[in-house]
Amino acid sequence: MRRIVLLLLATVLAIGNFAALMSVVPLWVASGGASNAWVGATTGVMLGGTVAAQLCMVWILRVWSLQRVFAVGTLVLGVATPAYLLTSAVGPVMAISALRGAGFALVVVAGVALAAELAPPGRVGTATGMYGAAAGLPNVVVLPAGVWLSQTWGFSPVFLGAALLALLGVPLAMLLPATDHAGRSRPSVRGMSRGSVVALVTFFVTTASLGTVLTFLPLSATEADRASAALLVLSVAMVLARIVAGSVADRYGPGRLVVPAAMCCAVGFVVLALDPALDGWLVLAGAAVLGAGFGLAQNDSFLVVLRSLGARRSGSASTVWNIAYDGGMGLGPVVVGAGLALTGYAGAFAALTALLTLAAVVALLVGGRSMGTDDISPAS
Repeated sequence: MRRIVLLLLATVLAIGNFAALMSVVPLWVASGGASNAWVGATTGVMLGGTVAAQLCMVWILRVWSLQRVFAVGTLVLGVATPAYLLTSAVGPVMAISALRGAGFALVVVAGVALAAELAPPGRVGTATGMYGAAAGLPNVVVLPAGVWLSQTWGFSPVFLGAALLALLGVPLAMLLPATDHAGRSRPSVRGMSRGSVVALVTFFVTTASLGTVLTFLPLSATEADRASAALLVLSVAMVLARIVAGSVADRYGPGRLVVPAAMCCAVGFVVLALDPALDGWLVLAGAAVLGAGFGLAQNDSFLVVLRSLGARRSGSASTVWNIAYDGGMGLGPVVVGAGLALTGYAGAFAALTALLTLAAVVALLVGGRSMGTDDISPAS
């Protein structure tokens, strides 16, 4: 139990750095005069760095334990963050964001794999749900607080505070057990079931939508307090949904919630589209529904992939799942930011609704029950 607690505390601090700046960095470059396309690109480049680092996990996990990967990633986040204070110009911000993205990749791949490794027998869903709650907790407090602080006190306290969070997590990460039997085997996606591929693609679409919301909501809302409140509501819903999804998976098996989660997200965007100015109470309702959908999709899709690849390949499962997660988070804002001049926020939300609905229908028709445990044979 002590090892799980250490992992959860280190996760809160490391991902607190990421969450604090998720919506603040776009505001930072916007304050320097960047267009919507460049604002969206800041998130895309950061998560592009994340995916690039995740693709290197094939080699990293051969030589480093999961504990060392987690610790190095936390250190990179802490050291790189203060560099934002040097300039709000797009080029340097992109470079810093890409480096932070690489550090974030190491943290999330090692973190969720460690959660699966340290879980008691038969409680993998619950353990990953707890990890997901710890990973989501910074979004509840730090993400909306970062937006409010940057618009009230300025950007410097946010950047310095985020750096301190990550640096405090480094010694905790060093105390984690050097559990590495999953890392000694080469990460591979061979043996993934059709259901797990469908779950990953559906999850990719939901994360593209999430990245769009986190990037543009603070810019699109006419009231800063309403944007912060919406991000808070969204984050609370995500945390609660991840805990629920873990318990459901342990009891009924993974894969039951992927399609309902995508539809839940679609409904959330419908609600947001009804209030294009994002200045009424509908934005809070839409954020709550979106957060619930994202939380369900996060935990359930990972467990589907883990079940498909097998418990001894948790490093591989974490790597491919995180590539889908961060690839979607990065691509969504880039595409939406490039098209905002034509669609406006209401049009963008309507397009995301249609995309999520299509993904859910395809997942239901192609994946069907193969996303559930009844039709998945764990890889050896």
